[in-house]
Amino acid sequence: YKRQVERAAHTLTGLPPTMEQIERIEKNPTEETWKSLVEEMLAAPAYGERWARHWMDVARYADTQGYNFDRDNRYPFAYTYRDWLIRAFQNDMPYDQFILRQLAADHLGLGPDHPDLAALGFLTVGPKLLREADTIDDKVDVITRGLLSSTVACARCHKHKSDPIEMEDYYSIYS
Repeated sequence: YKRQVERAAHTLTGLPPTMEQIERIEKNPTEETWKSLVEEMLAAPAYGERWARHWMDVARYADTQGYNFDRDNRYPFAYTYRDWLIRAFQNDMPYDQFILRQLAADHLGLGPDHPDLAALGFLTVGPKLLREADTIDDKVDVITRGLLSSTVACARCHKHKSDPIEMEDYYSIYS
């Protein structure tokens, strides 16, 4: 049973199980005990942290702009997006609401201090490039890679015969 508990814990939380969890299933290997262990792991803060981490990779999350040492390179309040993601995963936010808030929380009439406004970090925590057009291109790229599983960056400048997203579609998203 130890291996099964370890596998469940690593999969759900990214952490090893506690000795108490292993002992509990070894003493009472019933379906109810398994359910309670899994529910415990799903309720652990590590669950939301583990799965939010994967989405942060999609959203190109960072606290800083990288190698800009000659100026302040921090993204102020970037942590609010990270914390929002963790809460969203921890609370099993429905996918449609998860995406809607990241794309349009500011249009949902939530009020100026609503915690879901932090979800807009999906669009705003990213490179601030010298030209505004490049910054918008980055937002188009994160939306299409993250939500359509397709890159459309080359549609910005030219057409390919077999591209799933044409130049006209690219500029529709861009606008």
